[in-house]
Amino acid sequence: MRKTYRPASATVVVAGSGLLAVFLLGDVFIRGGVAQGLRITPWVALVVWAIYATLFAPSVAVDERAIVIANPLRVTRAPWPAVTDVRLRWQIVVDTTDGRSISAFGGPSPGRPARPLRGARRSEVDEAARTPASVREAEEIRETWRANVDAPGETSVTTSWNRRVLIPFAVIAAGIALTLILG
Repeated sequence: MRKTYRPASATVVVAGSGLLAVFLLGDVFIRGGVAQGLRITPWVALVVWAIYATLFAPSVAVDERAIVIANPLRVTRAPWPAVTDVRLRWQIVVDTTDGRSISAFGGPSPGRPARPLRGARRSEVDEAARTPASVREAEEIRETWRANVDAPGETSVTTSWNRRVLIPFAVIAAGIALTLILG
């Protein structure tokens, strides 16, 4: 079963920026007309794409076979037998058998520590509930790695371009070029 980790705020910010973009473009199409709306649309789409590419597209996905780290421009897939360590620094860092350290831009990252409760008794249950989500998620990733590190299979780490980010950018860039040409 595949599980994907990304900051919860990323979904909220991308959805909010998308709704704001639709509202603003609707206003441009209503007040300025279709021609003005078509000239503005690629630029608004570029801003929404930039928010998507920097906040939502970066993620860490794990399954029984590998960890997949999707950064804004590149995607790296490391099978569990090729992983030597999974650690949480400013973000998840995966060390591989070929000596590479792969940092994930998305996924669990440590936040600020929780504030202590005033006048409340601390128990183990309270402490477990107050453990930051990033620490729990990083531990889930480590547990998946430990459970599958000895599994037979491929051991080569592969890196490719992040098509989910670059293809929409190419379409937006073509739209911008078209609006500049047609002016």
